[in-house]
Amino acid sequence: MKNNPTAQQKGLNPFLPFGTYIADGEPKVFGGRVWLYGSYDLFDGGYCSREYHVYSAPDDDLTDWTEHGVSFTVDDVPWSDAVLYAPDALYHNGRYYLFFCLSDGSEGVAESDRPEGPFTNARRITLDGRPIEGIDPSVLEYDGRIFYTWGQFNLKIGELADDLCSLKPGTVRDRILTNEDGAQGFHEGSSLRRVGDSFCMIYASEYSPEYPHNGARPTKLDYAVSSSPYGPYERRGTVIDNDGCDPSTWNNHGSIIKINGEWFVFYHASSNNSQFSRRARAERIEVDEANCIICQAQPSSRGFLSALTPSLLKSPVNACRFYGGAYVTQKAGSFPATGIKNGSGFVFSPVQFENGDYSLTLDYKAEAPANLSVYIGKNPAADVRLSEDSAEISFDFTAPSCLDELRFEFSGTEGVSLCEIFSLNLEKIRNKQE
Repeated sequence: MKNNPTAQQKGLNPFLPFGTYIADGEPKVFGGRVWLYGSYDLFDGGYCSREYHVYSAPDDDLTDWTEHGVSFTVDDVPWSDAVLYAPDALYHNGRYYLFFCLSDGSEGVAESDRPEGPFTNARRITLDGRPIEGIDPSVLEYDGRIFYTWGQFNLKIGELADDLCSLKPGTVRDRILTNEDGAQGFHEGSSLRRVGDSFCMIYASEYSPEYPHNGARPTKLDYAVSSSPYGPYERRGTVIDNDGCDPSTWNNHGSIIKINGEWFVFYHASSNNSQFSRRARAERIEVDEANCIICQAQPSSRGFLSALTPSLLKSPVNACRFYGGAYVTQKAGSFPATGIKNGSGFVFSPVQFENGDYSLTLDYKAEAPANLSVYIGKNPAADVRLSEDSAEISFDFTAPSCLDELRFEFSGTEGVSLCEIFSLNLEKIRNKQE
């Protein structure tokens, strides 16, 4: 048994190092790089923390992310000692502005001459000289105006003045989106974007098809469309739903962005069988810009890669779906799948197989007698008995040429913890003729 830490494979979801928990991601393109601004979760902690970290990648290679370290901390906020919630960023007149909010409901802005910060000169956002309250700011500069949205359950919008810390009197409206009966299911996490000639609001949604259209877990990023930043907004559908990425997943937050002609949605998913320990993820999406219609994407293991080959699968962290109580955690520098009981498992998708024989090696820690069944799509590929001793096991199976999910399902005594899976190695050993 090795139980060694497994490094992230570049480009796969979650796309940052496994021990990095960036949630509420807002992607922006500045100077030929994609910059990711978000909350910073601590493993096995609650929502967010006292600091922000910034990551970036070249806009022509979204597999190559660089950490720029701490960009801003609560120590830089003169009026509060609360936790930093979701931020957004803006480049305006040669400066970079970080819009932030705190767990006490206050909101502010800081600035820097670099997109990665550090951000300084923190000031509160005000309306008529009084601080506003709420969470999850979003900013969009369009046609010489800077629109600012914020709120939970009731979305508000206003226009920022030239000082970027006060809202212009007479420009603020509320109830742009709400979670009221029959409305759009707005929970939080608004992100205002332009798609073609439309204003597109991305938001964490508790919308459900059944009346009164609210009350579901806000695992979805939905979108609503208008010809004006002030609405009215028509809810068009869901962009991504992270339900299934963890047994206890609760919320979602992110946005869409066009990078070198391709559209992506950035979002997060929790881990550790919790609502927290959230990691940044991304998917390609199809967007009809002329009509502002977004096709719903599914959580994948592929991330930024155009194709996911079997040899790239090294860690259960890259699985896109867990079921039956299984989940990934962090312990002693490793990131195993745990909570594995009878009928539980995890899925990698979509995996591009070529017709041939493959060898699979698992590094695991046994807790009770168990069987492992491997499926490619709905078709069984292998059934093996896991040793009752912690071990490394290798076995072969045959796969057809296909693009499908790879599923690991475990069986054993009902209600008993069976094992932990630390890493895997999947290699093609011979081709077969079609």
